[in-house]
Amino acid sequence: MRFQPRLLACALCAISTSAANAQDSLALEEIIVTSQKRVESLQDTPISVAAFGQEELQAIGAFEAGQVAEYTANLTIDRQPSSLDNYGYSIRGIGSGETSLLVENTVGVYIDGVYIARNTGATFDIVDLERIEVLRGPQGTLYGRNTIGGAINIITAKPQEEFGFKQHVSVGRRGFLRSKTTVDTGLLGDIFSAKLTYNYNEKDGLVRNTVHNNQLGEQESDAYRIALRLSPSDAFTADYTYDKSERISNAALSQIVATRPPNNLIGGAITNAATAFASPDRSGELPMANAPGKDTYSDIEMHTVTLEWQATDNLTIKYVGAQREWDSGTTGTDFGSFASDGATVLEDPTVAPGQFVPAGELRSVFLAERISDNEQTTHELQFLGNAMDGKLQFATGIYYFEEESNEVNPQSFILPATFAFGALPAGVQGFLCGDFVSPAPCFGKDVQLSTPIFEYGSENDSIALYGQFTYALSDALDLTVGLRYTEDEKYAYLRNSRVTDAMGNITLNEAEDDWSNVSGGLTLNYAWNDDVRTYVTIANGYRSGGFGARSTSLADFQLGFDEETVTNYEIGIKSEWADSRIRLNGAIFFMDYEDAQVNSFRAGEGGASSVTLNAGALDIQGLELELTAQVTEGLRIMFNYGYTDAEYTEFITQRLDPVTGLPNPSANADPVTGNEDISDFATVARSPENNMSFVASYDVPGISWGNLNLRAEVTYRDEMVFHPQLNLFDSTDDQTLVHARVSLSELEVLGGNLVVAAWGRNLTDEDYREWGIDFGTLGFAVDSFKEKRSYGIDLIYNFGS
Repeated sequence: MRFQPRLLACALCAISTSAANAQDSLALEEIIVTSQKRVESLQDTPISVAAFGQEELQAIGAFEAGQVAEYTANLTIDRQPSSLDNYGYSIRGIGSGETSLLVENTVGVYIDGVYIARNTGATFDIVDLERIEVLRGPQGTLYGRNTIGGAINIITAKPQEEFGFKQHVSVGRRGFLRSKTTVDTGLLGDIFSAKLTYNYNEKDGLVRNTVHNNQLGEQESDAYRIALRLSPSDAFTADYTYDKSERISNAALSQIVATRPPNNLIGGAITNAATAFASPDRSGELPMANAPGKDTYSDIEMHTVTLEWQATDNLTIKYVGAQREWDSGTTGTDFGSFASDGATVLEDPTVAPGQFVPAGELRSVFLAERISDNEQTTHELQFLGNAMDGKLQFATGIYYFEEESNEVNPQSFILPATFAFGALPAGVQGFLCGDFVSPAPCFGKDVQLSTPIFEYGSENDSIALYGQFTYALSDALDLTVGLRYTEDEKYAYLRNSRVTDAMGNITLNEAEDDWSNVSGGLTLNYAWNDDVRTYVTIANGYRSGGFGARSTSLADFQLGFDEETVTNYEIGIKSEWADSRIRLNGAIFFMDYEDAQVNSFRAGEGGASSVTLNAGALDIQGLELELTAQVTEGLRIMFNYGYTDAEYTEFITQRLDPVTGLPNPSANADPVTGNEDISDFATVARSPENNMSFVASYDVPGISWGNLNLRAEVTYRDEMVFHPQLNLFDSTDDQTLVHARVSLSELEVLGGNLVVAAWGRNLTDEDYREWGIDFGTLGFAVDSFKEKRSYGIDLIYNFGS
């Protein structure tokens, strides 16, 4: 699909004519954001920002950050396979889907100003959402490291001065139940207030497990939050919040969508059964031997302290400190379990070579167990204010971050024995496969290879100094200059049964390094009048270096990789028209992405491993367009469109055959490493070219005892791949989703207000892939799928504040 400018032009003309002829003033409400660490109007902020307030979040049913992606230009957020707790974020084609705890984010996620360090564990119920802001483009000055794609600000509700009670209950298809209870104490003793919130969420699964006859994808979570506020004077406020989230789930929703032709021709019973089972479409039943119940847990605990002191009329000093712990684990990641015919060879120290799995025994084509933990502590001291009679505004500060991560993740997988042992002498193959007569002793048999020991972790420290200054060159023109200096220190360890010393012993491998970076930005913001502003920005950001947990040699692990950088060139407009009944914001950008951290493949036993190198460069260009229009007194429409054209200009790795998954070097490949520049062949992963959303909201007139609202939504996203090369089997087609909501609000009940709403999502019941993994030479690809048609009812009662 390609964007049609004439359609938008016609729509704008029609809206402008309607607005110009209107007799009443129906101005859009002002949107307040804190994207630059100060409270200001969205229209005055020279950044490409999408903002969602409480009312909009309620209308789309959002209680996690990932649920706003459909409505945000050039933002992609999807759950990763085999976990309901991990998100992969991408903004303007810059993203990372790696779940390793040693890999940094490309999109920074912040809760009340606190950086959340890992994609893993980033899916959790935010029990008291007030606002979500999505900042597009590198945010190197105010947000620092690991925001090269952008940043997502999650702002929670603070205690109110008046007593209040709110109860939100949602029920829906597939046993969906969500209950949120909030109590505001109001001011106690004129200086203290508290907000207490509890959230419970449960939902049945999407798929039946044919082995254990249980549901796959079911989940249950408890979350609560205690927010305390002390205001002993008008100049000083102290906030403390405690957040706790506990989730258990069965996340085994990934299914085999394809097996590779070489494997299904030479394998045994398990490979053949997987081939027969594989389907590119969603399956309603999956055979999972290692998914008997809610086998995955995720526990999060977070303490946050915010102290804010208005030292003078022109200076505010603010401290934000937090400590966060995340613990998670699963008893088994399974992509399908099939029966052996008695000819599957085990690679297991307790089993002699040539001993077969008994016929009829179930074996998983891939199985991984995992125990993970992460603990982080952050401190930030900010100085915010203005000088020179208000002509100069500033935000400066010092930031400190430390974390410790650990993961235990043993794995095993099955592939044809001929593929695994085919390069060995016939006698060795006969010994391993129990056949000394056949000329092809391993043909028609499967082998189970394993990494019984896979443990890694890290200790990281980071410190930064930053400052951003905005000076009014005239009444209409502002100049903003920002600079940030960052130092990172990292220590990492790895124990892997396939990484041994010269004597073949499994050792503890350690590595450490440090990096520093200077990032900044320059912005000119010009007000043509009270309603139209344009800005020009040059800004950069950096993603820190590190070490690869998936390295299969000591040299590769200790080699590590350095930082990557992005420079963004952007022109934007913030405008309102027709007496503020039309809001039209947009941005055009070009980004130069250098020293990109890419996976370079290494030949390995039973397949391929990878090492991360600074071997990539990209050019990314595109635009965002966001339109809101109050067409009539009751009708409001919102249209958001994003376009991203991301292309590699350099990508040094082994060229792979997307059909076989094997290395397929050209004549230009390095004769030793096999690496070459594949930029003309590779595709940027998780970067759809077009995405858009259209929302129409209509308040039905003539109802004196309440407000009846009808809301219809259509969202669209182009096709997308998950791997630069291996994308033949697991990529997604373009996706169009239709949602609707009917709500009746402002109903006076027992001294409060009641909202009753009926909603439906994915009303056309589409089967869309969410995330794919192609396992290359292991011989199969898997995909997880998005939610099918769902519907339900919301009851929201609000008393007091």
